[in-house]
Amino acid sequence: MKPLLPLVFSLLFTLIFLKGNAQEDSTKLVIDTGLEVYLDYGKLITQFSEFESKLEAGIAIQLSNKLAPNFQAGYATLEPATAFENGTYKSTGYYGRIGVNYLIPFDNTNTFFVGIKYALAFYEDEGMYEISSDIFDTYSVSFSEKDLEANWFELVMGSEKKLKNEKWAVGGQFTLRVMNQRDKFSPVDTYAIPGYGRTLDQTVPAVNVYLKYKF
Repeated sequence: MKPLLPLVFSLLFTLIFLKGNAQEDSTKLVIDTGLEVYLDYGKLITQFSEFESKLEAGIAIQLSNKLAPNFQAGYATLEPATAFENGTYKSTGYYGRIGVNYLIPFDNTNTFFVGIKYALAFYEDEGMYEISSDIFDTYSVSFSEKDLEANWFELVMGSEKKLKNEKWAVGGQFTLRVMNQRDKFSPVDTYAIPGYGRTLDQTVPAVNVYLKYKF
């Protein structure tokens, strides 16, 4: 967890600095409260990929105190080509995230936010690898694991901008995912988890882009 400390302090410093600047601005900021729905349009591009397919959408409730509780749900099929040099791997499953963002408006069009989330995934994986030889017969091994679970935490920092029609907004965010607990196996462990990514590291960075509509 030590590598996370500089990021946490940086987020806190940015939050305090930007909040102070917003208070000095004479422009009256309006917080549009209400229900919001959004779609991660960046994941739609994966529908044209041979190695992954992802879908994710979410809802949020914007409160007058600048807090925005939110929930996302998604489905992903991951088939990374680099999982095995001589073999195949596939991970499929559902995931969900629940958390809260704190908004720091620059003005009535652009908003910065920071947040924290808890995420949970239910998935399964399968694969095959082989050992080839010019002397011996090819040796191949297949494996399959079902009813797998994983959970992790996410630190979020991002911004969004209202469009000409103010009910619509586009946004993007940087997320640092920190694994809490997952099912592990030997000798072939889970390589990728839907909603989290590769399991090679305890922390995984990610970038998301979304389109939002406010009711």
